[in-house]
Amino acid sequence: MTVRFAAGISAALLAASLAAVSCGKREGTSPLFVLEELEAASAVKDSLDRVERLEIFIRNHRGHIYRSVADERVFETMTERLGDAPGAMRFLRKRLSLEQDPAARGALQLLKFRYLFGADRAAALAFADSLTESERSPRLFMMMGYYCMDPEADPARAAALFLRAAALARGVHERSQAFAMAGATLEDRGDIEQAKRYLAMAAGNPEADRALGAILWDEGKREEALDLFVSCVARMPGTRAGVKLDSLYALVRPEARDLEERIMAVRVGDEGPMPEAAFVDLEGKRHDLSRFRGTKLVIYALSPT
Repeated sequence: MTVRFAAGISAALLAASLAAVSCGKREGTSPLFVLEELEAASAVKDSLDRVERLEIFIRNHRGHIYRSVADERVFETMTERLGDAPGAMRFLRKRLSLEQDPAARGALQLLKFRYLFGADRAAALAFADSLTESERSPRLFMMMGYYCMDPEADPARAAALFLRAAALARGVHERSQAFAMAGATLEDRGDIEQAKRYLAMAAGNPEADRALGAILWDEGKREEALDLFVSCVARMPGTRAGVKLDSLYALVRPEARDLEERIMAVRVGDEGPMPEAAFVDLEGKRHDLSRFRGTKLVIYALSPT
């Protein structure tokens, strides 16, 4: 039984909460005006003028979360519309010299990595190695790992990048996703024992539970595998048919009639505090998700691609 992870790139959680910004007056510029300013600059048709307007936006909003969106649009305009890769690299160097926030720095470094990955893969891989000790953004290493998972890239390096992301992760769920991806990559390379180790460290991640369950099933450890499949389906109901949980459960425990109860026990169990995650509101202010228990939040995500 072989289970593979989807190779899609996870969306970055740049979330906006209307609950956090819709009530009461705020000092300073309205966040909606900031967004309108960004979109107006991005809509300029002339490429040179577009770059100039976006750079003005970045200077005017140095601490705002939208600066990373503007950075990306400047870089893409220079490399794709103007064909000025050297100028784009100078822009990144200048921005990095002024940027201290790990997440914002990671977003800038990722722009360079993605460009190099398409233009000179060997240079991209060497660049990824050079960032290991200097950068502190878990998402940067996760994203580079996704690119390197391609068999024609460097799966071994991908596993190392995922483990670096796990080491930097501050939240349980972020860390388990990194361990899950490291385990999946190692499994694809045939390093089953190491894969089992990291997949086990991602316990509770439905894809990790599914992958480890498949390995243990093939090894004849069917009771352990079944527990993992139950955990997977409890957290990700859409996988029930794919893992063939009902038929496997009937095969291993033909007299049992408690499958639904076991699924629900995992699904509604008390997992303690909410995920250790942060989100950013429309004003660029960072909030702890766990502080909003019982509050309705309206959230959106920007895809890194």
